[in-house]
Amino acid sequence: MPAQPPNDRRPRAIAIFLGLMALLLAGATARLGMAKTPPKPPKAAATPDLSTDDLQRSRRLDTYTILAESGASRGENIYFYKCWMCHNQYAKSAPLLKDLFKHESLSSGDPVTDDNVTAKIKEGGAGMPAFRTSLSDADISDLVAYFHSGKCCVEGENPPANPWYRAETQKWPVQYGLTGGATGMIRIASGDSPEGVGVQLIAPNGIRTTVYTNADGKFEFPKMQAGSYILRIPTPVPFKPYRRDSVSINGATKLDDIVLERVADSDNLPATPVLESQLSSAEILWNLPGTAEEKAMLQKNCSGCHSWQQIFRNRYDEHSWSLIVDRMMHFTGTAIAIRNKPMSAPDPEFNILVKFLTRVRGPESKDDPLRVFPRPRGESTRVVVTEYELPQQLLALHDATADGQGNIWFTSHKTRVVGKLDPKTGIVT
Repeated sequence: MPAQPPNDRRPRAIAIFLGLMALLLAGATARLGMAKTPPKPPKAAATPDLSTDDLQRSRRLDTYTILAESGASRGENIYFYKCWMCHNQYAKSAPLLKDLFKHESLSSGDPVTDDNVTAKIKEGGAGMPAFRTSLSDADISDLVAYFHSGKCCVEGENPPANPWYRAETQKWPVQYGLTGGATGMIRIASGDSPEGVGVQLIAPNGIRTTVYTNADGKFEFPKMQAGSYILRIPTPVPFKPYRRDSVSINGATKLDDIVLERVADSDNLPATPVLESQLSSAEILWNLPGTAEEKAMLQKNCSGCHSWQQIFRNRYDEHSWSLIVDRMMHFTGTAIAIRNKPMSAPDPEFNILVKFLTRVRGPESKDDPLRVFPRPRGESTRVVVTEYELPQQLLALHDATADGQGNIWFTSHKTRVVGKLDPKTGIVT
């Protein structure tokens, strides 16, 4: 965003909804398990492990730990992303999985047992992708536990509560404006430029405010309510994570310098899931091999409904990719799934996509070292990003829009309700 003159007080905060999304969204979550309240986040270690910050939403999305670390609740998370699109009460192409273990047999005729259900998930079938290379044994075990639970299989009518939504219980005014708050400095141990690094404060009500450093590594937050915050680097790559809990903020508090250490000595980063989960969709696509035609085909056909991260965190064989791409390209609607083009009909774009995805995200594909896009520079660093928590998890937000009073309205895929966010308080109705 371009800088504004000092006397221009027009609000410039960007409200980003990372609800708990299926695709466009993302939703904030914490380690739930069976706990009624979210656990207190651990203190950052002196040399933090790359996977320790459970506040990184993208990592929890990619590992299906939005609701829990293991068990039936995590299985519900996996079901939301992997099963619901075909196995729901509206689709006619696959059986409804509710009360699966009360049935005598599977569609194959085999008895309904843990072993047979597990084998079916792993190996797939003529009309079902094989998940053996996209879901681990632990993933499938949690999914089977969900099938056993009395809760399986919800249609999204009662989304799980989000423990990080605290706007109603923690009355805390949301920041506004651009300046007047905490200030600080980022230094890079290796001597790299500190410009364009995001720095984030998380308020007691769960709302996250992110600002960016200038060419000297300096950053300044808007004026915020005095109190205790979490200070972190929201997207640390290519640096190691940094996080401090219980940071006291009061007006223009001067924060201790933040010193960041590189993950690797060069710009080539290890292609680990932990680092890849921090990359944007465009960065992931940029890092993958492929022709301009292949990548343009993915952009053309897959951008309208969800981000590319959801595609690239999977690895399927060619048969499975063909089923998934067919479902995405050749059907109208979401759950009802009305076929609008036969799978046998000539479709060059379909063939290009299937071959491309099989090559770059097949069972045997290997990733080259990762690189990230350049960080923001100059006027592009003069922006405030505000992220709001939503009351429920496993939402797939669509169609967000603002009204004349500044409220944000949204719909959620799989639910029958409309939501309204008050950006001044963070309260969602």
